[in-house]
Amino acid sequence: MPKSSPTLIILILTQAKYLIILVVFLLLLVIAVAPCLFLFWYFFHRDKYEPEPKKYLIGIYFLGALMVIPAFLMEILLAPIFNVISHRILSAFLMAFVLIAPTEELLKFLVVKLWIYKNVEFDEVMDGIVYCVSSSLGFATIENIFYVFEYGMGTGVLRAFLSVPGHTFFGALMGYYIGRAKLDKLREKKLIFLGILFAILTHGLFNFLLFTKTVLAFLVIVVVIILGFLTKGNLKKAEMQSKSRLENSSFTS
Repeated sequence: MPKSSPTLIILILTQAKYLIILVVFLLLLVIAVAPCLFLFWYFFHRDKYEPEPKKYLIGIYFLGALMVIPAFLMEILLAPIFNVISHRILSAFLMAFVLIAPTEELLKFLVVKLWIYKNVEFDEVMDGIVYCVSSSLGFATIENIFYVFEYGMGTGVLRAFLSVPGHTFFGALMGYYIGRAKLDKLREKKLIFLGILFAILTHGLFNFLLFTKTVLAFLVIVVVIILGFLTKGNLKKAEMQSKSRLENSSFTS
């Protein structure tokens, strides 16, 4: 027995090492995914008057997640063009407003426009919000997993309060206008354009502040708070429209 003790100890330590690796992996995964799933759940429950089918929301969520692939490829291919610019602030501005924000927001929009916009279930302003948020959170989930596993728990915690809500609010802002566009054929193109534009501008501002790597980066907190209040107001307006529509439908039936 004494001779086998070192072997047993090595075996136990090896198994403990793998257990620790598994625990850390699961912990990082939870930190990365949990805030995205929580916000997905929150916005789903805000659509309380005529909730969208779960299968559509989940489908849009996963399609949004897939958009990370073309976004990553485009950003990898085009980033060197902006990185050669010697002026750091100008480079940060162009990366944020010309490359990353337009690429990511247009891909999120295309998910909604191509797969759900013309569906009969899409019939309220609130629907525009929840579908665009679902697409955005799918994208944010995969992006968050990459960042958390590369940079660790601290980054995951920061992103849970900044980047994930940021993606959510960019999507909610775009979705508010996309939802209005579906109900206003005369101004449909204009409202869609405004929704995409506002999402790109707010996303670009968020990224630009971070990319400066100066004290300006702290202003992203202010940006997220303002977007949070704006989203809260848009949700209220969308809920009023849903409630009014439901009441009118009940009255005429």
